[in-house]
Amino acid sequence: MDVQDALKMSDSYIQQVELCKNAIEAFSLQYQMVLDYTTAVNRLKEGEYNSKLVSDVRNYIIHHLSEPIKTSDMAESLLTSRRKLSTKFKEETGINLSEFVMREKVKERKELLHYTDKPLPAISAYLGFSSQSHFSRIFNRIVGLSPLKYREKHR
Repeated sequence: MDVQDALKMSDSYIQQVELCKNAIEAFSLQYQMVLDYTTAVNRLKEGEYNSKLVSDVRNYIIHHLSEPIKTSDMAESLLTSRRKLSTKFKEETGINLSEFVMREKVKERKELLHYTDKPLPAISAYLGFSSQSHFSRIFNRIVGLSPLKYREKHR
């Protein structure tokens, strides 16, 4: 969980506990706090929680979809080091940055397969891959279908 988000949540609960009139209210608040933290962490692991970092990374990927995306370029754009970006991203999402980039590109490819008639090599090239077969293997690993079968199934 992002440190700033955790601290903000913590500050809120500290303020609320000071208003508790008895131990029962404090225990109830404690239960709510644990529930809120675990829900936030679960959302983060499931990809539903969008911290500023995840949002910034996703925006970078969207703006550079048609290019090979390098962690070093992304880190420079986000004004951080490659190592810090990778470590923090992995802590917040539970997946490494390169896997997240691949998943985002696969999402875009699914959209293009579903809503356009562009040939597979053109889609792969658009998404910054020099080899259609390499990207097809990645697509198959993440989606469980080849791009062609995915297109046939979702038409």
